[in-house]
Amino acid sequence: MTDRETASYVGRPIARREDAALLRGAGRFVDDLHVDGVLHLRFVRSPYAHAAVREVRTAQAAALDGVVAVLRARDLDLPDLTPPLDTVGAVEIGRPILADRLLRFVGEPYATVIAVDPYVAEDGAELVELDATPLPAVVDPLDSATRPPALLHEPHPTNVLYENKFTAGPVDEAFADAAVVLRRRLRSPRQTAVPMEPRGILVEPHDGGLRVHASTQSPHMLHRALVEHLGIATDAVSVVCPDVGGGFGLKAHVYPEEIATAAVALRLGRPVKWIEDRADNLTAACHARDQHLDVRLAADSDGRLRALDVDVVCDVGAYGVFAHGHLLEAMGTPSMIPGPYRLDAYRFRSRAVATNKCPEGAYRGVGLPVATFVHERVMDLIAAATGVDRVEVRRRNLVAAVDMPHHSITGQRYDSGDYGAALDAALDAVDYPGFAARQQEALRDGRLLGLGIAAYVEYCAVGSAVFQRRGMRGLAGFDEAHVALDADGAATVWTTLPAAGQGLATTFAQLAADELGVPMERVTVAPVDTAVAGLHGNGTFASRSAVSGGGAIALTCQEIVRRLREDAADLMEIAVDDLEVVDGRVRVIGSPGNALEVGEVVARAPAGRYALSRRYDPPQAVYPYGVHACIVEVDPTTGRVRLDRYVVAEDCGRVINPLVADGQVRGAVAQGLAGALFESFVYDAEGQPQTASLMDYLVPTASEFVPIEIHHLAVAVPDSPTGTKGVGESGTLGPGAAVANAVADALGSECNTLPVGLEWARAAARERLGRGRVGSLAGVSGATT
Repeated sequence: MTDRETASYVGRPIARREDAALLRGAGRFVDDLHVDGVLHLRFVRSPYAHAAVREVRTAQAAALDGVVAVLRARDLDLPDLTPPLDTVGAVEIGRPILADRLLRFVGEPYATVIAVDPYVAEDGAELVELDATPLPAVVDPLDSATRPPALLHEPHPTNVLYENKFTAGPVDEAFADAAVVLRRRLRSPRQTAVPMEPRGILVEPHDGGLRVHASTQSPHMLHRALVEHLGIATDAVSVVCPDVGGGFGLKAHVYPEEIATAAVALRLGRPVKWIEDRADNLTAACHARDQHLDVRLAADSDGRLRALDVDVVCDVGAYGVFAHGHLLEAMGTPSMIPGPYRLDAYRFRSRAVATNKCPEGAYRGVGLPVATFVHERVMDLIAAATGVDRVEVRRRNLVAAVDMPHHSITGQRYDSGDYGAALDAALDAVDYPGFAARQQEALRDGRLLGLGIAAYVEYCAVGSAVFQRRGMRGLAGFDEAHVALDADGAATVWTTLPAAGQGLATTFAQLAADELGVPMERVTVAPVDTAVAGLHGNGTFASRSAVSGGGAIALTCQEIVRRLREDAADLMEIAVDDLEVVDGRVRVIGSPGNALEVGEVVARAPAGRYALSRRYDPPQAVYPYGVHACIVEVDPTTGRVRLDRYVVAEDCGRVINPLVADGQVRGAVAQGLAGALFESFVYDAEGQPQTASLMDYLVPTASEFVPIEIHHLAVAVPDSPTGTKGVGESGTLGPGAAVANAVADALGSECNTLPVGLEWARAAARERLGRGRVGSLAGVSGATT
């Protein structure tokens, strides 16, 4: 980084540049883009969970005034969207762009209607007639794994699409010798991300190619998929990201709808726009976190965890997502179930199982909120069984700061941190020592308070080596940046990471300004465009922007600064080592008046010398961590869980912008709390969605939350080029576990299923009040788990 006399931009709470336009309603999302002659596309979707198609009749729809075309699978004749996997134990399963012979979930598209306006397209879609024979619906993933009523991807002989068995350490011996052996079944609900802006794409044909405007987190992945599926030249397709109204992982994938829209535009030679509505977003975009876990634990009488044996069943729906496949949670959850704790014996079996439901993909935190739910319930179960205070159980099992870096039993390299300090910070903030008295006083008044704790660690910013080991060939793992200085000294930054609400136009400008030694107001972060400078990269997901994108920016800017000093040294006839770049000037160290403006150096250089690109491929993942603590009150009349306090102590390394970081944490915590208390996407026994609107899928509002108190730790991060770790997802990891533990503490009944059910909570609350005063988990007895 350039040696600056002025204060660094990094670390300052600078207001987000993006907000003014968004707050004025001046944002430019896909549906705000208007081009002459644009057509509007509507997908016709399956009403069946599982059916064999006999005929699709389109005549009535095609005859509707304003309808330009009605197209089926055979009309487009496109290859399946097949995630490229080289993963041991995984099966490559293709997903049709439009379903043809078989329909495998409610909401699967099987035809398109293209019309002059979206309302006519909607009307036309209702006129398409489907003649199909219903088939047995596969809904229960446990049945699907062992005794399925139907096979969903014949000739594959099972609905298990991925299976992994892992054993390390003396598992059986530990269970044989342990003082405490417990078994529990845990359940994580099916959720979906519900971004404010659903999916959308505008495709403009030009010169035999396509200009694509997409609401996506992975523009270069989309670019590659379009090239491969449509058979057009790489340089004939460009993907641009306008404002993206939230992604949360849901937009990290390439979808059949995007390929189909582009194919229609190419076929008709006219611009085509597809904007998803909320009903389709809920039923046909990806879901996540639908897991059944059978957990056995072994522990010593002093509260030390000896072994875990876990069976993980992930309901991945009808297909894998592109390009991640059906592996995300089936790999991620069991690998992180050890959490921030020492563990010497571990066995798991993990399976990704197909059902007749919407495919599962990424959602903020992916499988790690479920992993945290498991290991934090385990800690409280050990406390209850041994009588050791639940905080002391955690202290005895946490990886110590002096043991960093620590290699977990599943091969994760925890790079840096002080997990005990995070625990102390959270407990101090929530006044853990004083809670027992408060809880007992409330109980005497007929009120049920509980305190829950959840520690976590997550991997983020994984590089190409990790994806290659996972067998995920379609993921780049690296990111790139292109930085151009112009003759007036202004800098423009392009990256491969689109912003989706996380403030990259601000934080990337802060990083670039510090590295270049120019005022931040002279730095512009441009929207992602795959046509710029031949850039290629992974995209914005897995909390990688600050590390991977920031690393690419830093490398590019450092080379620019090297060239500025080199060129200025020639112009000023002075040694390179005597020069520094500060506040937009290349100046002599110790003699600030002897200087050249950056723009002057650029203007006198050969064309292109100050337009550079660099790649950063993280050689090691980094591991943010933290502890959440919350206090809840359970209403014995309704069973409703009300939040009283919520505290986060977390370490994301060097904080680029405290305002942005806190916003990321609060948003992530809110989504984690939604899954703990409200959200669950439900199907009936026939595979029909029962929560297909926001009337039934309960997305919480601000009134359901309390202010979230955040404490940042800042332990050095040797494996990050920017000194940062990810912050976008970690807030989702703790809420489910913290709430479950708090509710268990309040009710004296184990809470092993999320979201917390009102009927269950009401019954448990009445039973607790009937029992009268019982010691809190905050005490030594741990009697109320």
